[in-house]
Amino acid sequence: MEVFIEELRRQLNFKRVMTYVLIAVILSVFWTWFIVGGATVDFMQTKCYSNYKGRAAIQAAANDRKGTEGEMTEDKLQKGCDYFLDSLKGKDETSIVMNKNLLKYTVYADILVTQEYKLRNIKGESMKDLLHISKDAGRHFYENEDLYYRNYINNNAHNENEKSLALSMWNKVKKPYVYYSGFKEWSDGISHIMLFSFVLMIMTGIFAGPIIAKDKESGLDEIIKATAKGRKSLTAAKIIIPLIMASIIYLCGALIYILLLKHFLPRDALNTSLQVDGTNILPFTMNEVLSKMFILGWISILTIAAFTVFISSIAKKSSRAVQISVLTALGAIMLGVFININSKILNLIELILPGGAIFSYSQYMDLVKFPITTIMGKTVWMPSLCVVLSIIIFLLSITLAIVNYIRR
Repeated sequence: MEVFIEELRRQLNFKRVMTYVLIAVILSVFWTWFIVGGATVDFMQTKCYSNYKGRAAIQAAANDRKGTEGEMTEDKLQKGCDYFLDSLKGKDETSIVMNKNLLKYTVYADILVTQEYKLRNIKGESMKDLLHISKDAGRHFYENEDLYYRNYINNNAHNENEKSLALSMWNKVKKPYVYYSGFKEWSDGISHIMLFSFVLMIMTGIFAGPIIAKDKESGLDEIIKATAKGRKSLTAAKIIIPLIMASIIYLCGALIYILLLKHFLPRDALNTSLQVDGTNILPFTMNEVLSKMFILGWISILTIAAFTVFISSIAKKSSRAVQISVLTALGAIMLGVFININSKILNLIELILPGGAIFSYSQYMDLVKFPITTIMGKTVWMPSLCVVLSIIIFLLSITLAIVNYIRR
């Protein structure tokens, strides 16, 4: 126990910990400012809120939309349809004449136009005069939603089991949908948890990379060899300390970021149905996704910490361990966010890369990729698979790190 405490003091000295904590906190403040301070509100490029920015823009839009928040009933949707078509004097956005009624029902008009686009897309129809939606589109909104999602599932499911699982998820979605002003900004804030987590992973890799490899560089490894119990007494410290630091970095970064968003953005907006902001078959609200993204980020950063310790246990130089950790995190975010290629090999690499759970999860949440697959005859929900694989990689990395360190 004494050896563990001494190593803890050596690795987690006050100055070093405070440096990482301050960087994480500063980044959380910067990210919050980027989401909240840079917020703008508009409706189909009409520049109706061009004089507002940040919280002022969010509040201005909320004031205009009072009375329409809550359940998106077909009556409200039809009003949005009527006001939108009345304001449309031509064929495109430039012909929209804004008025108080349309400002009040912009969310409804926007979701109806988006639905029209999706329906035409699955039918292979022309996008010409897209804004001229059906005069009774509001009355048939949920009927058309069901048509769209069932068509999407039929076209993407590979077998009946996948289709049944997807349909069961879609059937659990609460209808009518619910929306509250500020959901767009919350959507941006939640999606940025991925990018923020990537930066925190880099910080974790920089800390954990030298945890074992640096001992060899400094000659301390030879002294440890000569002690009675050798490395066995230090094993727990070498494994646990990077995990502690990874948690500190994540909590001081991501948790403070979320708390700041909750302070500056409307909390009611978190009750908005996912389907209002984008295409989704999951029966979640934005608040539920926020919680899941936070947990996945924590799992991902612990996984990258464990993997980096394993690399450190076999690397001859600490800089090499850091480089491999950073490249692994970079590969995970590239495959999970920026590269959208429907390849089984790339999808497999994406799933098994340490730290990639949070990036893969976002793609399946947004239906960039169909979130259900069949493995060895079993139908699997991909977001759940991401978590299971991350846990396996975490445990495997820890085990290999322990074995390599003791035998080093």
